[in-house]
Amino acid sequence: GELSDAQLKHMQMLSKREIQVLEFVVAGMTNGEIGDALGISPKTVARHRERIMSKLDIHSSTELVTFSIRSGLVDFH
Repeated sequence: GELSDAQLKHMQMLSKREIQVLEFVVAGMTNGEIGDALGISPKTVARHRERIMSKLDIHSSTELVTFSIRSGLVDFH
């Protein structure tokens, strides 16, 4: 379905790196696993995750995953 303007605006606020992190989060990976995949520390992953959630005004990982899939931000199979 089409995204609302608000959702599009939210998505444009995310950096490429944040979208990468988001894809891994949706895949159910831990901060440690994501860090390994991207060559960054788990702490940095946690920071990205927090920033993504504050940008999208989302308060739990579950909501984050739901939003990502519904918005088509992440191609989830």
